[in-house]
Amino acid sequence: MATVLRLAAESFTKDILNSLIEAKNINDKHGNALTTEKESQMLVEMKGVSITSKPRRDGRFQGYIIQDDGQRKYFYGRNYEDVTNKIREFLKNSQIRPNDTKKVRPRKKESPMFCAYMSEWIDTYKRPNLKPSSLRSLLASLKYAEEAFQDKMIADITSNDIQNLLLGITAERVRDLCKINLSQLFKKAVIKGIIKNNPCDAVEIKRHKASHKNALTKSEQEIFLRAASQTKYSLLYRFLLGTGLRIGEALALKRSDFDFEKGTVSVNKNVVFVNGKKIEQTPKTEAGYRKVPVPRGICDEIKCVSSEIVFPYSYNAVRLATDRIAKETGLNVTLHILRHTYATRLEEGNIQPKLKQYLLGHASLAVTQNIYTDTTTEYLESVSERVQNVFCGI
Repeated sequence: MATVLRLAAESFTKDILNSLIEAKNINDKHGNALTTEKESQMLVEMKGVSITSKPRRDGRFQGYIIQDDGQRKYFYGRNYEDVTNKIREFLKNSQIRPNDTKKVRPRKKESPMFCAYMSEWIDTYKRPNLKPSSLRSLLASLKYAEEAFQDKMIADITSNDIQNLLLGITAERVRDLCKINLSQLFKKAVIKGIIKNNPCDAVEIKRHKASHKNALTKSEQEIFLRAASQTKYSLLYRFLLGTGLRIGEALALKRSDFDFEKGTVSVNKNVVFVNGKKIEQTPKTEAGYRKVPVPRGICDEIKCVSSEIVFPYSYNAVRLATDRIAKETGLNVTLHILRHTYATRLEEGNIQPKLKQYLLGHASLAVTQNIYTDTTTEYLESVSERVQNVFCGI
């Protein structure tokens, strides 16, 4: 039986080689390489065998046979004859016949592992375009997905997997960011043809609504400033309350940013601290670039500062000092609440909404009015009589 199979294979191999020689003879008759469409097609249609009629870019010729499993076995050589000889040798030694009845099916592309794809997505699309603080936030939000899907291919992750992942994240803001970033990641995979659908589209998670932080009343502001005067950050605190700058914007200021004659400061940068390292960057939006009036007394004090960096402190040091004042005074105060307080003082001073938006560096007026501006009970009581007088004729 084995002898019969061997003889059949040798007979088939001889047919293949005769076809190859016949094609080569046609080539020799013309005296040129097989370049016409008809001649090239003849090579392709030989039973289970194909050899290129022209060299590849690297100068080599290429050929292949189609095996019984539908996969192609490739051969390379310096010229047409070299590839032919390699195919002859392979068929002779392996006794494997090419398969001329099965169509070649494209090999199914294996889906990448989630963690590998996530790293590539971050390095290619996010890291070059995000500021350090935004990149840090993205990485922090995706660490939950990295842990949950470390053994999964991206194509195997379902909407239920993501739904369960998000439900397990207790920090609401982090959960929102994780969903947003995952959706962007999978959307890019759909665009690149790695997956067909974005599994995040079917996820349903209630979006976190940030709790409103009340501004300090005028009396609370006085209590805060008395406590702050006992610290080395007194000037910084008064500056924040008098200008409404973000803490990162204030810590980035240099003497050259101030116009001491006009009493203004130019805001054109901010700093973030990543792993204890101070990094200077540009404002998040165009609205962040602005000139803000500085109370005259504070401006005169800053003029006397000898160092180029006006407030040479770290964010963490100022935050801890603020936490201590809050604990000592019983006030609900943070560095961000000082900015809220500035916005509320503008409202109480009848500053027009668009001017408030500019001074705070907001891209949207809605943010200024709906989030940063409070009407304190204390202020309402002080203007109550004025409001009543407006409607005294009713």
